[in-house]
Amino acid sequence: MKSSGKAGNRACTLLIACTLLLFGAAHTLSAQTVAPFLQWSFDEKNGDVSHESIQHANGNITGVHQYVPGVTGQGLRLDGETSGVMVPAAGLRAFPSSFTIDAWIAIDAYPWNWAPILDQRMDEKAGLLFGVDSFGHLGLQASVGGSWQFVVSREQLPLKKWIHVAATLSSSQGMTIFIDGKAVRSRPVPGPFLPASDQDLLIGRVRQPMLPAQWLHPKFAVWYSFDGILDTIRVLDGALTAAQVEAEYKKGHPPAGEVLAYPKLPSGPPGAGPFGAYYTTLKFDELWDAPRRVGHDSDVVVRFDDAPIRFVSWQGTNYIPAWVSENGKWYTDEFVETGGLPGCPGGEDCEPMSDKQNRFSYIRILESTAARAVLHFRYGQCEVENATCANPDPLTGWTDVADDYYTIYPDGVAVRKAVAWTSNFKTWHEFQESIVINAPGTRPEDNIQTGALTIGNMKGETETYSWEHPPVTLSRPANANIQMVNLKSDWKPFQIVFPENAKLSTYLGEKTYSMFEWWNHWPTAAVKSSGISAVAADRASHSSLSHIEGEPYAETENSITKIMMAGLTNKPAAELAVLAKSWITPPAMIVAGGAFSGKGYDPTQRSFVVDRSGSTLSTLHIDLDATENSPLDNPAFVVEGWGDAVPELKIDGKPAAWGIDFRYGKVNELDRSQLVVWLRLMATTKTTIEIAPSEK
Repeated sequence: MKSSGKAGNRACTLLIACTLLLFGAAHTLSAQTVAPFLQWSFDEKNGDVSHESIQHANGNITGVHQYVPGVTGQGLRLDGETSGVMVPAAGLRAFPSSFTIDAWIAIDAYPWNWAPILDQRMDEKAGLLFGVDSFGHLGLQASVGGSWQFVVSREQLPLKKWIHVAATLSSSQGMTIFIDGKAVRSRPVPGPFLPASDQDLLIGRVRQPMLPAQWLHPKFAVWYSFDGILDTIRVLDGALTAAQVEAEYKKGHPPAGEVLAYPKLPSGPPGAGPFGAYYTTLKFDELWDAPRRVGHDSDVVVRFDDAPIRFVSWQGTNYIPAWVSENGKWYTDEFVETGGLPGCPGGEDCEPMSDKQNRFSYIRILESTAARAVLHFRYGQCEVENATCANPDPLTGWTDVADDYYTIYPDGVAVRKAVAWTSNFKTWHEFQESIVINAPGTRPEDNIQTGALTIGNMKGETETYSWEHPPVTLSRPANANIQMVNLKSDWKPFQIVFPENAKLSTYLGEKTYSMFEWWNHWPTAAVKSSGISAVAADRASHSSLSHIEGEPYAETENSITKIMMAGLTNKPAAELAVLAKSWITPPAMIVAGGAFSGKGYDPTQRSFVVDRSGSTLSTLHIDLDATENSPLDNPAFVVEGWGDAVPELKIDGKPAAWGIDFRYGKVNELDRSQLVVWLRLMATTKTTIEIAPSEK
């Protein structure tokens, strides 16, 4: 039966109205299903409680943290080691069967393993984890359909900038993760989501210690946190569509660019400065500095007035001294290390790197004058987990300990005298490793030339080795005892040992994500590990290239002493042979003057040593028989018992004024004083030095 025109129009109008009503009701129902379920805005500005605005499920903030500007209002910055938020289960309703999680995050450094943005799981049998892995991938893990399922991004989240991250889960749509409003990975799920209803909810902090994903050794599970800023974490009751997630992302207006800076390795004032060793307190990063229990003037910096370089002993490197080039490249010759069973507990690495809280490491200034600085670095050889030191003596209880003495001169050259004390000579002890310290934000390739090492001998012959194809051996030139590390700087580190039985070898063979060996368990990292491969330039890190060692300089019943010359130079590697000869085969010295007697050349000080006896102070005459094979290269002189008189200097009979090229310092000791003289002087012929008490 046909209807009339007016009746048909009324019927169509009614049908459209009903359809619109049903659509509106459905839309309202859809909006209700994605209503906020939980929300933390982190706008408190201070205090240790994070307020939740929907269920009032407030969380306790633990560890080192701070409130900083967020995308909207404030954000919560966590330190990557100690901080997080714990929301008791008693204040939470069970998670909905389908949900959306979103948040704004800024990553300062990628975590050691999976770090939660939000975690409410129970033994991977119930609940969920939404977070970031050690490579910076975003992921959602959840218990669905009776199994633990996960979806992880292929994309690596950027560092230092705000990112909007989200995840949805429903039986019909599956699991999907989003980065800045775009779906990047999804998968179907085999059934309904099973919440962990009676479990505390964690924000930013691991639930239990976990093994670092890139561990090498030892296999210790560690506590850690998300490292960066969190802002406005929400859980919605229902799974948003992709368009809705994108709309939520577009509502935010985060600051552009980097919102977290890369901290700089601290080395004191830049550029040249008055030569000498200075106590100071070096700052690194506000959250890193905050928990440290150190007093004022805990660090030491040596400055040089004729070069923009520095020598730094800083708590962040466990006081292991490092050379710093004119453009901020760091290098260290390591320390004494004890390793292996049975000497080192656990058979791992007993070394100051493992002394995370500097319980056994410290630095002190023994001497600082215009002529030289002398530092003493003392440390224990201890493992990382329990700070237990190596080779305890069965009778005395003394363990392995080392004393490193650095005698540093104004030309950027030092002698390192390393004394290893031990009751077990059978356990191996290492005295040198060529280590480049990479500042946060830099990879090894940013600091080290591809031709990383130049090896030399006493003849001035050299060979440069490339890490494009890392060398297995360092066999050329023959009888090598000199090494230069080719940093991307004008001033480069060098090392010299005595040529007899000198040993040079490369450091290769560990898992690395760089052309060079690359780890970030040291420096600055508090994590209890002595071997973690770095995957990004997010943290301070280090790279080892080689070893260079000579025969022991001295041995006793319970000690081994080795010496090496080291420093920074802007000269070609071949010219180091002259410096090496001046130290290894110095000129013969003849001393004249009624009160003085020569004690010879002391390579541990890089100094000719003279002793004064009696009460009369006269002019000291020193004849040095310099030759091509026994040259003078910026020599130093120590006159023991000199007294208080002001010295005057002559070189080959000509007066020389004290200044930047000719310097002296007087050092008072308990029972006598000594005069230290340093000369910027090159000579390969007989040279006479006269030091007289001033008559003025």
